[in-house]
Amino acid sequence: MKQTMKKHILSAYICFAAIVLFGCKKSIDENIRPFNDKSDKELLVTLDGLALATNGNYALLVTNSAGDTQYAMNWYNLAELKGNNLLSVVQAYPQTRNDAYIFNNSPSQSPTASFWRMSYRIVFGANKIIDAVTDGQGPGYDQLKGENYFLRALAYFNMVRVYGRPYYDGNASALAVPLSLNSLVDKDYKPKRNTVKEVYAQIIADLEKAATLMNQPRTGNPNNYASKEAAWALLSRVYLYMGGTPAAPVNEYNAKAVEYADKVIASPKYTLLQGADYSKSFAVDSKTNKEYIFAFRHDDANGNYINEFLTPRDVFGNPNQGEYAASPDYMAILNQNPTDLRKNFITVENDKRITLADKSRNSVNKFNYQQIAPVGGFDFSARTRSGTPYLRISEMYLNKAEALAKSGNNTDALIALNLVRTRATATAWTTVNLAAANMTVFQAVLNERRLELAWEGHDSYDNFRNGLPMIRNYTDYSTNVPLTIQPNDKRIISPLPPVEIQLNPNLDQNPL
Repeated sequence: MKQTMKKHILSAYICFAAIVLFGCKKSIDENIRPFNDKSDKELLVTLDGLALATNGNYALLVTNSAGDTQYAMNWYNLAELKGNNLLSVVQAYPQTRNDAYIFNNSPSQSPTASFWRMSYRIVFGANKIIDAVTDGQGPGYDQLKGENYFLRALAYFNMVRVYGRPYYDGNASALAVPLSLNSLVDKDYKPKRNTVKEVYAQIIADLEKAATLMNQPRTGNPNNYASKEAAWALLSRVYLYMGGTPAAPVNEYNAKAVEYADKVIASPKYTLLQGADYSKSFAVDSKTNKEYIFAFRHDDANGNYINEFLTPRDVFGNPNQGEYAASPDYMAILNQNPTDLRKNFITVENDKRITLADKSRNSVNKFNYQQIAPVGGFDFSARTRSGTPYLRISEMYLNKAEALAKSGNNTDALIALNLVRTRATATAWTTVNLAAANMTVFQAVLNERRLELAWEGHDSYDNFRNGLPMIRNYTDYSTNVPLTIQPNDKRIISPLPPVEIQLNPNLDQNPL
């Protein structure tokens, strides 16, 4: 199977995945134009053609496309900014960022429209390959088909969390997003929204199918391509989200979360890095990171924009960067253990834009791997080559710990929890010191998820899916009062893009 392509072929990847619905820019290198000129019938019959098309679907995760901003950046905005690990220190720019942070959920200012369109481009591209390949056509064909099942599941799982209520809420009967499961969709196709339960069921079916098909893993960039283990890891997370609340756990699903986490943990591919290796684990290429199960790969042409949210202007000279820093609430938990290695992901520095006398901020340096130089005279240098982590091995231990704690197995939950905690050189939790801290094992697990998975898109969902409020017990640039958002608040989910409702009147809008 052809695994490597010239970097400038990336634009061709994008065009294939979006060409039928959205077209493609004309300024494409002459060397790659023949790929665009091939019809689906020609492209999707050879292994090389299918690999090219599949790589196009991966590329949709990290590139701007047809006027829409990068999927990875929009995902970060909608997932991370609704949590309590970040503090707004200056006015967010553009306004789309602050919209999620203050739970404004503006249909016009929110990135919901770009995220919706980019998500369905991924779904559409995956459907094309899934429909083109017959099961058993060969190990290479099966692998590519499985990767596209994984990508479709990933897209739907992120969408069901952005646009649908938590699984426990109303027995998952709330509306989520429309399921589109084949490539034969005409311009008059106007589907209704499926329920949360229906979307979750499809995600599980896709991931189970993906795991059975992916038996010839990619070489060269393994963590940036789907694998059997990645499908298992996402299944662990999906079942954890279905596992109910601490007050009303669903042990059947929690047991499945543990089962799939254990499958990944047993793999020799991944390991919990220790000591200095862990401290610098985000400062390496994502393809070589032994902690990563699946990550979005960024390069010079399609850099990671997360630093635009997190890096202060004094570093790069751009006044539109670095609106957010680590929150006081997060820092209070981190500082409970003076030797915690996760302090290496924080840099204390000054930001002249802060209007207070104290202009210091706890900047997040987690995504600072290889800054990308300014291009075309406009300063985009906050971008880096850092991978966007989506699934990591430490999450598997924490999924297991949470599921076990909810099911009442605190002994085994502590074992899994402490494997993550002690590798960061934080003090292990015991029944004795937990009692002294007036904490349950479940509460300790949620705190550890905050510490370990901070700024990776988990925080708000960890609260809301467990029926817990998101509490910011601090003030910030946006407000002079602390903020609490209850799990039954209508604002925990995003509005559907109004333009999509205009195009498809069968779509019901979320409460505004």
